[in-house]
Parts: sequence; structure tokens; C-alpha cells
Amino acid sequence: MVVTLVCPLFLALLFATSAFAALQPRSPEAYLQNGNFEELPNPRFIKKTKLIGKYSLPKWEINGLVEYITGGPQSGGMFFPVTHGVHAVRLGNEASISQTIKVKPGQLYALILGASRTCAQDEVLRISVPLQTGDVPLQTLYSLDGDVIAWGFKATSNVAKVTLHNPGVQEDPTCGPLLDAIAIREFYPPMPTELIW
Repeated sequence: MVVTLVCPLFLALLFATSAFAALQPRSPEAYLQNGNFEELPNPRFIKKTKLIGKYSLPKWEINGLVEYITGGPQSGGMFFPVTHGVHAVRLGNEASISQTIKVKPGQLYALILGASRTCAQDEVLRISVPLQTGDVPLQTLYSLDGDVIAWGFKATSNVAKVTLHNPGVQEDPTCGPLLDAIAIREFYPPMPTELIW
């Protein structure tokens, strides 16, 4: 008796869940333009690892000491984890990268990115979109993936300038967060459902 009741209830629940899921709009995350930094800078605008010029990093605007890094073992015994591709950027003291993106006013979004600490000192990543700013402390992780950060914001206009900034002032000016795989995802608020019995 119990088995015969459970099976139809399970099937009804499964059908209702899949029907409800089909009605919900899907919005997978998508990289920002050159969000994984695999579009190489022009060799004229890079000296060793340092990017030279405000627009030297394709699709991004840079400010301050920004390095274009190839992941893996580095000189001096360091290892830079780059889990999504081969390249990443490192923000030195007071350095930032920014990009203007299209958004929908009033809509909720999440920026999703990989960030790793590269020096022993405390490191913080400041993420800002107009009218909203937040500081994310980076931890020392003993994995090859680094931190995966999700930072939410509500769009106030049809464009938003996303800025990732290292507010730190370290003794070594190159010390700062290593950034990789910057993506965005649009979220839809949950809608109430009506149960029909």
C-alpha cells in the first residue's frame, strides 16, 4: 500500500519540478570580454610581465602596475595557479583593471572570478560597480584552484563599469591578487508558485 502511494507521489513531484524548471529562464555565467585573459597583449605594450599603457590589456582598462602572468612555476620558487587557461593578471599596489559591460537596470547580477594571494602579506581585492563597493580578503589556500569569489550587485543603469582594485600598499609593489576567469551571471528573483491540488 505504501509503495503504491509513494511511486505516484514521487512521479507527480518529479513532473511538477521539471515543468517549473522549464518555465524559469536560464542564465549561465559568461566571461566578460577577455575575462580569462587569453587574448594576448601586443608585445609592444608588455615589458617582461609589466603591461605598459592604459589600454594594453585587450578589452580592459588598466591603472597602475598590472602584470600579465603565465601560470605555473615562477622564478624565485613561487607557483602561480591559473586554473582556467594559461594566463592571468596580477594587480600591484593600488592597481586596478576595469571594463564597462551591458546590464539591465534593476536586475541582480553576480561577478564570479578566481583570485589568488601571491605574497605572504594580507591581500584584499576591492570590487566595485557604480554605487556599490566591497572588499574581499584573500586567504592562503593550499590548492591549485585559489579562491573562487562571487560578488553580487544590482544594476542601476543599462551599463556598469566593473572595477577590480588592489587597495594594498605592500613593501614589494608587485605583491597583489592574481585574477583569472572573470565571469558574470544574471539572477532572477524567485517567483511565488500556485499549487493546484
